Amino acid sequence: MKIRLIDAGTVSGLRSQSIYHGLAYAQKTDTPDTIVLATPGSPYMCIGFFQDPEIELNMKYCSAEQLPVIRRETGGGVVYVDEGQLFVQWVFQQSSLPKRVDRRFQLFVKPLIETYKFFGINAYYHPINDVHVDGKKIVGTGAGTIGEAQVVTGNFLFDFDYSTMINAIKVPSDNFRNAVDDNLHRYLTTLKQELKRLPEREEVVRIYRKKCEEILNLQIELGGFTDKEMQLIEEWDNKFVDEEWLFQTRKKPSQNKLLKIHLGVWIGQITENVDGGIMEALITMKDNYIIGIKLVVEGLDVLNYSVSELEKSLMGILMDKELISQKVKSIAGEPHYKDWVNCIFKVKELQLQQTGHGTLARSN
Repeated sequence: MKIRLIDAGTVSGLRSQSIYHGLAYAQKTDTPDTIVLATPGSPYMCIGFFQDPEIELNMKYCSAEQLPVIRRETGGGVVYVDEGQLFVQWVFQQSSLPKRVDRRFQLFVKPLIETYKFFGINAYYHPINDVHVDGKKIVGTGAGTIGEAQVVTGNFLFDFDYSTMINAIKVPSDNFRNAVDDNLHRYLTTLKQELKRLPEREEVVRIYRKKCEEILNLQIELGGFTDKEMQLIEEWDNKFVDEEWLFQTRKKPSQNKLLKIHLGVWIGQITENVDGGIMEALITMKDNYIIGIKLVVEGLDVLNYSVSELEKSLMGILMDKELISQKVKSIAGEPHYKDWVNCIFKVKELQLQQTGHGTLARSN
């Protein structure tokens, strides 16, 4: 059994997404398992299938910067893509990959990790679908069924434009944007940051192919697209620029926002109307602990407690409702402590819902 490797080289941003969609829908029982490598030649924002671009992105900024927005057919969150990334896309037969999604991700990231290690980067698997280096994310992956194919995607991150990503996403406040800026720089790394010498693309491709052959124990042969595959890829090019496709999911705007930096780090902002005033909690969580907090209160009666003292008391504690209640009650007391607890803990509720653990309130 052999695997087809297609190195598409540098392609348009649009084509970097349409390739694996077209391949997946063209797949038949006799289609070889295929690994595609592609470098996006132009920047764009990519949203998950279930996301509303108007909710997730600053569309005015994207338009002004001529930054296209593409909706993929798989789920997940918004990502910024440009020529600093080398896409790795597996389009495999269903029977070729583990049924359990965690094992599928583990298999997919093994050759990525071994390639990073070859270049001197101590990369490791961070369940369920990330690769980390010293607590920082360097690979994010996605998986889904498209047509009859199993698709798993990831990348080699040579460099990253933090500024464009931060400005392109839609945020509820300047404080939220600053928190995203700080945590992206703190918890996302690249080949450029980790190495003194940035390897050439061809060098990375050569080593990655070798590692795939060793890990999968299969021969990998260079190949190209069939006429049918190219036809479907071009059809997806056209679909991706159709506004009906892009805006097919619409959601009610919310004053609340949750953003994942990586699997362990989340930023959430909750705004609650209380007694004619407003309570706002901006929380950064790492591994379920509060590592950043900004509380704002407007329009309420003069408080008999210090908001800054309340913030300090909550820094570093476990995001547990009972613990939060004890801390807040000891400082704020009646009548506001329950309102603060509900406002603060709702960030955790949104994160639980987004990760599929529980049936709590959905973000956005």
